[in-house]
Amino acid sequence: MKIDRALRTRLANAGQEFLAEHLEALDPARQETLLPQIEALDLEMLAALRRGEVLAPPPSGRWAAMPFVPAAARSPRTEAAVRGRLELRAGKVAFMLVAGGQASRLGWDGPKGTFPIGPRTERSLFRLLVEHLVRAGRDHGAVPPLAVTTSPTTDAAIRAFFELNDCFGFDRGVLSFACQASLPALDENGRLILAAPDRIFLAPDGHGGALNSLETQGILQAWQQQGVATVCTLQVDNPLLKVVDPDFIGRVWTEGTPIATKVVMKETPDQKLGLVVRLDGRPAIVEYSEAPSARAGERDAEGLLAFRLGSIAVHALRLDFLRRALAKGLPLHTAQKEIPCVDTHGAALRVPGRKYERFLFDIFPNASDVTVVEVTRAREYEPVKNAAGYESPETSRRALDAEYRRWYREAGREPPADTLEISPLDATGPEDLRAGAR
Repeated sequence: MKIDRALRTRLANAGQEFLAEHLEALDPARQETLLPQIEALDLEMLAALRRGEVLAPPPSGRWAAMPFVPAAARSPRTEAAVRGRLELRAGKVAFMLVAGGQASRLGWDGPKGTFPIGPRTERSLFRLLVEHLVRAGRDHGAVPPLAVTTSPTTDAAIRAFFELNDCFGFDRGVLSFACQASLPALDENGRLILAAPDRIFLAPDGHGGALNSLETQGILQAWQQQGVATVCTLQVDNPLLKVVDPDFIGRVWTEGTPIATKVVMKETPDQKLGLVVRLDGRPAIVEYSEAPSARAGERDAEGLLAFRLGSIAVHALRLDFLRRALAKGLPLHTAQKEIPCVDTHGAALRVPGRKYERFLFDIFPNASDVTVVEVTRAREYEPVKNAAGYESPETSRRALDAEYRRWYREAGREPPADTLEISPLDATGPEDLRAGAR
């Protein structure tokens, strides 16, 4: 097969002429697989990426610490909690579960949400998180709509997993799936990377892209027409999260801000959490990989990190604000990664490269202000990211067991000696375990 001259010229202009030569060297079956991928590439964007023209600028401006609501100031009896429960009962709250990633770092062959995390039953991340929403429907008389974001490589598997498990008891009538877009990666020389001889390496376009898929696929518009006013976002890898949190949901209304966001306190500069700060007076989250080391390590008069509010990627967003912010577009960010791939001869290798993604928190500077809500890491943030060691299944299961034991003790009950696991359908806190509750 000889590649079309016009396409060859466009590839050359984008610095990707090697792809034309590689295509012509393949057998006909592989050519038929690879050619449509080449034709679908946005070569003009690739050329702009090589020149750095469509990337978000580095964080700049005058840094200032953000005020926050301390974890100790939150309870089921706050004004915000009352408002949050009213919003839930009125069916005005929807949830977005960011779930498009593979569990490659975990050594799990499948979407991350299918990973078995229950300390005793090995219930999946999907089941544990979705059961919180089933419980919310029971408690508040209205099942909150849920959108699960997928990616091209995980979409079919995620949909099939939900079907196989009867959607974990969730109401199918308010369940949506949104497949986010993918973007190619470039190696250090600005060339595209091959995942296989007949396949270009692609990766999901970030949590900002996941959010944008709800807009482009009409889900946000449908929610707005149904009366939804607040959208809560969460990541599939954090089983410890208090998913349905009335005090948190109510903050966007009682505090008068279009965004509320959850944070934990960073103790060391190298913790991989974005920093919630003000830049030139505007609210912002600076990704940990983009934060200047001098700022990330700066200390205050008490010896604490001056900028220690670490984002756990959990947000409550007013829907009207969200749609206006998305209409302005989200820029691309780059991340240096070692990428598994093949060379033009099909030999497997790993190369340093650049992945590109959009960040949800690029909408933050559009907000008049943001309400920052502290949560205790031991109670709400122990993600599953690595196969062993830090933020692994072992540490996450241990944190779940410890949290369930805290519930028992606060309810005045002695926890069982064996490893504990409690379904959200049975309890979401100590109040459900008090005498007579179970």
